[in-house]
Amino acid sequence: MIATGRTRELLSVGIDVGTTTTQVVFSDLVVRDTARPGSVPRVAIEARSVRYEGPIHLTPLRSAEAVDTDRLSALVAGEYAAAGVTASAVETGAVIVTGEIARTEHADEILASLSDLAGDFVVTVAGPNLEAQIAARGSGAAAVSAERYAQVTNVDIGGGTANAAVFRAGAHLGSAAAAVGGRQLQLATDGTVAHLAPPGRRLVEHLGLPLSVGARADHAALTRLCEAMAEVIADLVDGTTSPLSDLVALTPPLPHAHGSSTVLLSGGVGASYVAEEPADTLAQVAAYGDVGPLLARALRASARLQARTVAAPSQTLRATVLGAASQTVTLSGSTIWARADLLPLRNLPVVRPDLEGSAPTPEGIAGALSTAAQRWDRAGNGHLALALHLPERLDYEGLQRLAEGLAGYATDLSDGQPLVLVIGRDYAQALGQSIQARDPQRPLVVVDQVGLDEGDFIDLGTPILDGRAIPLSVKTLVFYR
Repeated sequence: MIATGRTRELLSVGIDVGTTTTQVVFSDLVVRDTARPGSVPRVAIEARSVRYEGPIHLTPLRSAEAVDTDRLSALVAGEYAAAGVTASAVETGAVIVTGEIARTEHADEILASLSDLAGDFVVTVAGPNLEAQIAARGSGAAAVSAERYAQVTNVDIGGGTANAAVFRAGAHLGSAAAAVGGRQLQLATDGTVAHLAPPGRRLVEHLGLPLSVGARADHAALTRLCEAMAEVIADLVDGTTSPLSDLVALTPPLPHAHGSSTVLLSGGVGASYVAEEPADTLAQVAAYGDVGPLLARALRASARLQARTVAAPSQTLRATVLGAASQTVTLSGSTIWARADLLPLRNLPVVRPDLEGSAPTPEGIAGALSTAAQRWDRAGNGHLALALHLPERLDYEGLQRLAEGLAGYATDLSDGQPLVLVIGRDYAQALGQSIQARDPQRPLVVVDQVGLDEGDFIDLGTPILDGRAIPLSVKTLVFYR
């Protein structure tokens, strides 16, 4: 823990493993606890500087859908060596797995392969909505929206997916994603089609294009495919659907899309868009072994995007996290509700539902909780902590409505998934009892007297003081801006 009002320096690492590329960044952070004496520590990042930014590596694959975890682990270890950093010197960090590989059964293998180099870090597999959020923060879009008090849409276009997120005055409003990107079709050096991902194949078949694995690619057919993917990305930005986007949509349409004044394009294809890389010949198209440059050209030619204000993000090529700032909260309140056998729990993303904006009914509360979970790709998944902002005075009827709404939300969780609640007020036991009365078999942890923000990640330790309190560790992702 850092002393209140004092600063300390941390060495942090960000490891970003995507469908196409992997990057490792080491950074020096200066953090200060800005909380008042007696309050839960709250870390502010006073300064950040990149100590070592590794090159962009192609993610090592053993097949089109599976990462070669041994080679990946060796790649990351090599980056530690190149930076002159030992694993023991790194105090905190983040490992983020994104893209199509995050939606395969091999994602947990990836995290396990890096466990020796990623001790007490934020470690998460990012689904399409979370990936969109992380990319928008990493590209600087969230910061731009806060600085300008504006609404900004960021679209991160990588190898397998395009992920859009809307931020207004620094607050995340919603995300959406589609399975389009540079590596939906991969090209060999001789111009033949080396691989067609399933979403890319659906588009090819829908358009009736003469593109098949093993055959030499036709530039005109590749152009038509990329124009179709550009249309899907324009649908993402506009928050609309079409027969094309329905083929490759990963989420519902982007909410609040029409209120954005600026659109930023990040990711590998975004970098190609900004650089205006040539794609006139098959050799130029295949410069990276895929159709990324041609997709970027199709985006530049899109009339729908030309009608928008498209600006270059501050971090284009990779929206990589710098790592995470870590703090330790000594104890929760002393009126917790928790089964000891459920703990410890690690790397729970903190999600803050909008209870004030929901109808004051059990159904309205359950709906607000589900909406919040969907923003983090955790619908039906209990691996999150719901941070509830409750009034200072909550009467019996209000407490019972809240408990009924929480119990209703929990019915959609997978079997055995715990419901984890973090509240600032001293209601843990009363709320825990009320929820358990409605759902006696539900695994439940309620921690009070702790205030958290959405976007934090927390670890909950085993109960101490005769089971009356729980130690917490709070970690916050750090980005370039």
